[in-house]
Amino acid sequence: MKMKFCTLLAGVSLLALASAANAGQPVVLSDGQMDGVTAGAAATANATGFAIGDFLTFTTTQTSTDAVTSINSIKQFGSAFGGAFSAAAAASALFQAAVATHADSSATLP
Repeated sequence: MKMKFCTLLAGVSLLALASAANAGQPVVLSDGQMDGVTAGAAATANATGFAIGDFLTFTTTQTSTDAVTSINSIKQFGSAFGGAFSAAAAASALFQAAVATHADSSATLP
């Protein structure tokens, strides 16, 4: 009973907060204002590891992302870094051991 009430309360709260958002009407920006607009830097990193064995298994993953932008009177500075690392090991005495890892990263400047 208590769990159902908490779920209902969370759903009603989310609905009330979503309906309260109001962005207003679109605004036309001048050329000077558009010079100060930037999309920013973006960085992503993903890593996963999987191991099967009856004697020893371990997986380790590490991800790091960094995105920094700064506009100082349009002397634009940006840096983006995305890094990922994944490793897995498995040992088995009775059947075959299997490991699989994947790591990817991407980064883009403004």
